[in-house]
Amino acid sequence: MNANTLFPITWRSRATPLEPVAVAASGVAACAIAQRLLASSEEALATLTGVAGDGFLILMGPTESLPWADGVVYLGRDPMAAELLIPTMLAPSIPVALLAGAMALRAPDVKPPMALIPDWPALASLSAARTVARESLARWLQHEETR
Repeated sequence: MNANTLFPITWRSRATPLEPVAVAASGVAACAIAQRLLASSEEALATLTGVAGDGFLILMGPTESLPWADGVVYLGRDPMAAELLIPTMLAPSIPVALLAGAMALRAPDVKPPMALIPDWPALASLSAARTVARESLARWLQHEETR
């Protein structure tokens, strides 16, 4: 579900960024993150949980464990709506608690925690996030590279 179809939302820069708790990537950036993770240790992978789909990855974990690649979006939790992960550097034009409540009402099948990323076509549920497994990540990357 695209949040911008519910009501107009604009995003503005935050004075103080949120603490990163997740990273979201699509396309080339998602493949770059997958390649970086495949080169990392089992211990590093064990610190991350995530979800993946056609063309995207969203990973959660300690800030220092979140991978970087050009084009990723770091997500954080606003204290007023901890079930909704939003970009660390941006704030929505409406109160975040109102936004989270509207998302929950309009998309009851999208279980929290949810990630809302401007310019992504849908709200993403992280409720099915699992520890990152090297074999699963390698299969996902192979699928993405042959799409």
